[in-house]
Amino acid sequence: MAVAPLILLAASFCAAIPAAAQNSAPPANGNRANGFSYQPTPSQVVPREKAAGVQPPAAQRQRANRDLQHTDRKLLQEEGLSTRSVPKLSDHR
Repeated sequence: MAVAPLILLAASFCAAIPAAAQNSAPPANGNRANGFSYQPTPSQVVPREKAAGVQPPAAQRQRANRDLQHTDRKLLQEEGLSTRSVPKLSDHR
């Protein structure tokens, strides 16, 4: 009858595994990667672009802003929603 204690011992280990796994889980992930926000604001991006010398030309930034506004309006209209909430994108450079 030495099998019964082994079964109880194995069952106790199996019961402890989920509890141990929950306790060792990493903290909740934030909205960050490599120390930077996934969705940085223009005030965070512009200085980095200037420092790295990769800031796009003004005409390209303005064209991108117009394209984004157009896409935003189009998607809102397709969903039957008001386009009054489309923000005016400004050139934060």
